[in-house]
Amino acid sequence: MKFELALDCRNYMGDRPCRFKQRCTCSNYSPMGHRILIIKLGALGDVVRTACLLPTLKRYYPSSHITWISLPNGVRILKNHPFIDQLFAFDAEGVTAVQNQTFDLVISLDKEPGPTGLCNALRSPDKRGIKMSEWGTAMPTDTRVETYFELGLDDDLKFRHNTKTYPELIHEALGFDYVREPYRLYPDEAAINRAKELFAPWKAGDRPIIGLNTGAGRVFAHKAPGSDRWVEVARLLLDAGYGVALLGGPDEQELNEWINAQCDGRLHATGTRNAELEFTAIVGQCAAVATGDTLGLHVAVSQNVPTVALFGPTCAQEIDLFDCGVTLVTELPCAPCYRRNCDIEPHCMDLIKAEAIVAALKNLVQ
Repeated sequence: MKFELALDCRNYMGDRPCRFKQRCTCSNYSPMGHRILIIKLGALGDVVRTACLLPTLKRYYPSSHITWISLPNGVRILKNHPFIDQLFAFDAEGVTAVQNQTFDLVISLDKEPGPTGLCNALRSPDKRGIKMSEWGTAMPTDTRVETYFELGLDDDLKFRHNTKTYPELIHEALGFDYVREPYRLYPDEAAINRAKELFAPWKAGDRPIIGLNTGAGRVFAHKAPGSDRWVEVARLLLDAGYGVALLGGPDEQELNEWINAQCDGRLHATGTRNAELEFTAIVGQCAAVATGDTLGLHVAVSQNVPTVALFGPTCAQEIDLFDCGVTLVTELPCAPCYRRNCDIEPHCMDLIKAEAIVAALKNLVQ
């Protein structure tokens, strides 16, 4: 019998038998269909919210084969997504892998030289989003992208006039109808079980556990409330009979330890060295979450956890909580500003009162 390879079958592995353990080609042959590549690196929260495109792509191209290239942390957090067929890290191996394939559609959403240059280098008749100009600078691939692209160049337009959310903006920029489907992440069973075991003693007696995501990265000044404000919020929640879990990454280890010490050690430490999907599973165990405009916000949205989202220097109108939360925006008139440094006191996030944050959390839990 002649040995034939079904190289375009989504079950074909190449280095080992496929899950059907059959010789190519067999009755389980499933062609890849419309081959799509998403190039999205950037901040991890941006990667997560860009996953709103995945259900849209499956709606437009039901039998599509979707590949996503991202930074290693993006690959880790998108793992297990049922709509993604291949994930590559943006490194020499991953870039080589995608450069030697042909795609029916390439979606490119970053403005940096690496991803825009990759967009230019790929084989595809349909490229949408942002590419590299002949001078090495970022430019729109076509006129549909211009409104979205211009927001990054015009502060007044972005801060004062735009009323559309990020998912809505990128759908329009890419030429897709927007039906407001939320994005989702998929922790594996081990991560979910570990999170459940962690929270089980804290939830004794059906006590709701509120998550406080205390950090917000290092890029923009004051994207999260100050440490004293978090202490106020935690104490008010404890007094109201709620449990409080501290959320964060390695940068928040000392901060969370200090906050807990100010509350006499009555807060629950979830750890600050959790892998991306472990953190996602932990957030998923919370009855509600309070957070600045950062990864924790998008993870909470991805798990359908009621969220109080706090905004100071960034644009609240670009965030969609998909009817599962509320936004509290500073009253400081200079916000939003996206400034990396700020010496205004009190700063914008500290003008959001602890009582307002707690009241919003109580309403969501009730």
